[in-house]
Amino acid sequence: MIRNRNRRSGVREKGFTLIEILIASIILPIFFISMFYVLDAAQAIFHANEVFAQLNQDAMQTLRYINREIGQTSPNVTPARLTITPDANNNSVVTFQIPVDCDDDGDVVDDENLSCTADADTQIDVEWGAYDEIGQTQGGNLNFWVRYSVEAGQLIREVLDTNQSPAAGLRRVVSNDVQTFTAVQAQNTLTLTLLFNKVNAIAPATRIVSAFS
Repeated sequence: MIRNRNRRSGVREKGFTLIEILIASIILPIFFISMFYVLDAAQAIFHANEVFAQLNQDAMQTLRYINREIGQTSPNVTPARLTITPDANNNSVVTFQIPVDCDDDGDVVDDENLSCTADADTQIDVEWGAYDEIGQTQGGNLNFWVRYSVEAGQLIREVLDTNQSPAAGLRRVVSNDVQTFTAVQAQNTLTLTLLFNKVNAIAPATRIVSAFS
């Protein structure tokens, strides 16, 4: 008599037990939550790098902007042409003059024409003053001043008149997100330090950039 070997062989078909289903229902949410935090952390790092890169670019552009102008004066030779004072937040207020072409003759010295300096001698005099905008080469304002300071997180460039009062319409915002601005003078070297602090919706970032002029 031939027996059916597959019939009730005593081997149970393998399946999921209630305990296994319960364990899986606990592990899967934990896995998905973990993946969410990993992706969220990766996104935060990506945005933080973007902020750092933007701050670095802004800082270097700002320093080039200042150095282009302030580098035209010489703290060592003419200390009276540059002053550094602290404000209420210990940020530096830098006020200075540069040689300017105020008589539009193509140079920054006033010889015997006396058209700018208007002094009594006939010696060659440097035309000290300020330009309305950086990059100008003519139309300088004799005996005017330039001032850099920080106000409400903004680096401000102002042109001051002969009484060192702000000239109308000559106030410019150089950069935003500025936390501190310091200037230290040592002989003929002026060290500028800018601390930028920018916070976006995802990640905060801080960048320190220094330059020498």
